[in-house]
Amino acid sequence: MHHKNRRFNRNKGKRQNPTIKTRKKNSLSNERKLFDKYKKDLGEDYLLNDIIELAYPKIQTTIDILVSSKPSDVLKDLHIFLLDTINTGLNQKSILCSFLGIEDDDFIIDELYLLIKEGLIDLDDENDYRLTTKGQLFLENQKFIPETSNEEFVFYVDGLTKELTTEKVSKTFCQNKLTNLVNVNHEFIQENWFNINSIFSKVNKEEKEIIELSNYKRSIVKKPFVVYEKIYALIYYPKEEEGKKIQIKAYNKSLNLLKKTTNSLNEQFSKNPFLFDFSDEGEILNEFKDIIEKSKELNLKKDRLTGNYKDISTFEHKELISDALLTATSKVYIESPWIRRATSNYIKAMEVFLNRENTKLFIAYGIDSSFRNKPHEETFEKIKNLQVRFPKKLKIYHLPTHFKSKFSDRSGTHRKILIKDNEFYIKGSFNWLSYAGEKGRNYAVEEGTQFFDNVETFWEKIFQEYQLEL
Repeated sequence: MHHKNRRFNRNKGKRQNPTIKTRKKNSLSNERKLFDKYKKDLGEDYLLNDIIELAYPKIQTTIDILVSSKPSDVLKDLHIFLLDTINTGLNQKSILCSFLGIEDDDFIIDELYLLIKEGLIDLDDENDYRLTTKGQLFLENQKFIPETSNEEFVFYVDGLTKELTTEKVSKTFCQNKLTNLVNVNHEFIQENWFNINSIFSKVNKEEKEIIELSNYKRSIVKKPFVVYEKIYALIYYPKEEEGKKIQIKAYNKSLNLLKKTTNSLNEQFSKNPFLFDFSDEGEILNEFKDIIEKSKELNLKKDRLTGNYKDISTFEHKELISDALLTATSKVYIESPWIRRATSNYIKAMEVFLNRENTKLFIAYGIDSSFRNKPHEETFEKIKNLQVRFPKKLKIYHLPTHFKSKFSDRSGTHRKILIKDNEFYIKGSFNWLSYAGEKGRNYAVEEGTQFFDNVETFWEKIFQEYQLEL
């Protein structure tokens, strides 16, 4: 219901014979259905006093992602066939080519390089192929090597509840626009990473999952923008005002109850009694609008980078983590989703750092608890050896395990953070413990930002967020 010339006021008297007004006669149907069906939905103590047509904000967001998916059955069978063939003794390239009746530049030979890269086979001292332990398990379990590709993923963020959905929004031209309260930026993507991955997998019938953002700073393909969809707010007044509050229920255009939206509207209305007043009149309302605008400006300022900082390019990260470990005097924190072979580049530097007096090294890792994301065995063993030597100085946190006892809705980390003493901290897309960042070979562009102010506060923020002991 559109209230053009009167302010919605919780203190006004209730109409004993409520009416339904609308600017468009053809929209009377849905409102009449809602009124007739739900007028006594809250019992005899409440009166359905208003039905308001609203333009509800949803933020359309498009991100660039690296995706892992199941390969074709042909490719899966080829990998298993090659492993099985090598396992039977046909373990030389020339013998394999002769057996298969192919040239040594055939595409099948390229798949051998992939098997080496995945750690399923390696070369012995005589340059013959041989299956690794991982390869043996792969063959026994008839597994497959996931294919990776770049994709764009479009989803919508609820402008009040932050709920994520992939269901396309049907735009509305209703003028009663609710204020969007959510700012979708890179930090939002990081904080909601697991939910984003979950809805992506669900919409792809669990056959795909997101491995990584393609590029941290440019992962949001275009600036997120608000689109509005039509919903209906049913406003119930208590017949006896003492001890009872006005209640709101929200329905979509299909007349289905929106539970989360209902809760959010009730919460917003309790904070702002003018939530449903869309007129331009009234001094109090204008004052309230001024407060909203100032709040928006404040939030924008908070989102901007402040203080002393600089951007970090791909190949600068490797030097920065080595320098942090070799020159820090008190504490270093490293957080990364994975621990891979690349971590071995820093084992010696970790040892140098831990040998100093009064130093502490914190390593937090783990995107989830799945077998495929477990640490590289040999490298992790070296880290554990350091922990045995320096039990009070090296703290290792497997965050999926830690979160189980602390947070019911967290399953791991996708953040990449490095903190050195109170000198600086770095946030970005560089996987500190799984990406070598070497020049002279194919690489992904990884960027970050190095901050020099409020470092001590950032230490406290991380440890309070995760409930760790600093």
